[in-house]
Amino acid sequence: MLLKRLLAATKSAFSGRGGGSVEYPLETENKLNRIHARAQPERHLGILYRDARVGSEKFADLYLRCLQKTGTAVTPFNIFQRFQTRLDLVQYFLATLEVPGARAEVGAYRGATALLLAHAWRSCRSDFRGRDLYLIDSFAGTSASGEHDLIPVRGSDGAMRMEPFFPVGKTDTSPELVRGFFSDFPEVAICAGWIPQVFATLPERDWALVHLDLTLHEPTLAALEYFYPRLSQGGAILCDGSIFCPGAAKAWDAFCETHDLAYVTLSHRETVLLKPPSGPHAA
Repeated sequence: MLLKRLLAATKSAFSGRGGGSVEYPLETENKLNRIHARAQPERHLGILYRDARVGSEKFADLYLRCLQKTGTAVTPFNIFQRFQTRLDLVQYFLATLEVPGARAEVGAYRGATALLLAHAWRSCRSDFRGRDLYLIDSFAGTSASGEHDLIPVRGSDGAMRMEPFFPVGKTDTSPELVRGFFSDFPEVAICAGWIPQVFATLPERDWALVHLDLTLHEPTLAALEYFYPRLSQGGAILCDGSIFCPGAAKAWDAFCETHDLAYVTLSHRETVLLKPPSGPHAA
């Protein structure tokens, strides 16, 4: 009964999604950067993740090491989102280790998240060298934003206008750079190319876990259309969420509605679906 009441309250809270007052992402980012920077976020991380471990290592220490090794920046604005969503990802990753298939980080950037997953895999299998872990990225920046990807911006006159947030083709990564970060995992597969064309370079196989961090509508939708039919029963797809990525959220919603797929939304807009072991959505 309590669960039903909680679900009813949640449904009511989300029924107005997309309505109400406008959220201006750039203003939210500036505000939280100022506030969080003064609040000593490292102290909060120590409290929040004190008991979280990956094998014998503290999760927060391991993820920080992955960020530092790959030169991946976090800001006071997104630091809590990054740590929590990566812990969530590790938990789903470990929970699906017995599911047959490969694992993919789609939108790998400099490889920090994939490196975290590689260490998580090794914490369970000491001989893991990277086999069946795929890093997929253009390594050439972000493609052009479409109409679904625009964010609201407040002009100097107070009027709202819709603009793209991500610059086209801006990058500070490369396949060679990322390969160097995985010297301890030489068998990882690094696949460079634009979505969806890059999918043609992948072997035809099953997938156990896929993490999407693609920011834009079209690549997110294309990735779902490629991976979900190939997802093993019991496997998981996770998609990052952000106030700067409305298009990715719209792509997820549209795909799941079209295919009548159930999923959950976690605390930082991250969405997760598990492929049922049997039944109408198993294939």
